[in-house]
Amino acid sequence: MRTPHLRTALILCISFLLITQAVGQDQVALQPQEVTRFDGSSIHYYIAREDSRVPQPIVLFIHGSDCNSIANHPRIRQFEAVMPGAAVVYVEKYGITTSLRWSDADDRTDCPQGYLANNSPQQRVLDNLQVIAQIRKSGAAWWNHKLVVIGGSEGAGIAGQVAALTPETQRLIIFGFGARRFEDDVLQSVRSGIQAKGLSYGAQEQQIGELRSKLAEASESRDASEFLFGYSYAWWASMLAFDQLEALSRVDVPVLALQGALDENVSVVGARMLVNEARQRGCRIEYVEYAGLDHGFADRDGHSHLHKVIADIAVWLRQSESLR
Repeated sequence: MRTPHLRTALILCISFLLITQAVGQDQVALQPQEVTRFDGSSIHYYIAREDSRVPQPIVLFIHGSDCNSIANHPRIRQFEAVMPGAAVVYVEKYGITTSLRWSDADDRTDCPQGYLANNSPQQRVLDNLQVIAQIRKSGAAWWNHKLVVIGGSEGAGIAGQVAALTPETQRLIIFGFGARRFEDDVLQSVRSGIQAKGLSYGAQEQQIGELRSKLAEASESRDASEFLFGYSYAWWASMLAFDQLEALSRVDVPVLALQGALDENVSVVGARMLVNEARQRGCRIEYVEYAGLDHGFADRDGHSHLHKVIADIAVWLRQSESLR
């Protein structure tokens, strides 16, 4: 398998949204928190909250798949603008803390062993649920027991499952979510990458066939010690088995789904089909597709339009009486 082409495309497919605007100086500091998993390890999470005499809703933001500390991300906190006055909660992946420096390198070699061995969609769902349970158990007077769940890229699938399993959820927002099945997104991303290289049709199909074989091997093996493109076979098996339609079908609150029409990292056609199928199952989902924008909501010239996306989310949330 000629991995350079495939790795580049897959990194794009599974990387989370990189926000292009700087964090404002007036943002509140993140409050670091910990809760212990059943295996004795710690879940590290953070709360961004302004002091208020009025109980606040929580916005739970779930980022995509990469080996980085969410607290060290230089731009991700821009999403706090979607709901001024809310407390925002961020949960680290297994084995990751703020001691892991920020890097956007495709092939970093300093990922914690705990992350490499234990990171999976199921673990992320459990971790987010445990954090919310911890806040609930603490009897935090500042929380009004209303929750908005936001997730992008891989985080979209995590967000849907967390929203369905958390009774306080009022709204779910997903973006860059792609098709019902992750394999469709992977193949779309890889095809886009190798087509851009100008390879012959035969060479393209050979690489796609090799990739399909590797994915099948990972799904069958589920070995946490074997890796494909920086992710364990266990991670791949979990992602490939996940059914995004089934997850959305279990969400009984309004959903806002956002997708860039020029997104080459996931299947836009698959995203449209997913939304239609979810509606047929009774999901109250509103779909917004941004013409001319890619996975990170940038145009062909690389100019970010994320401010427009954030403003649209804020308007949608302000329309909800139940959150006030």
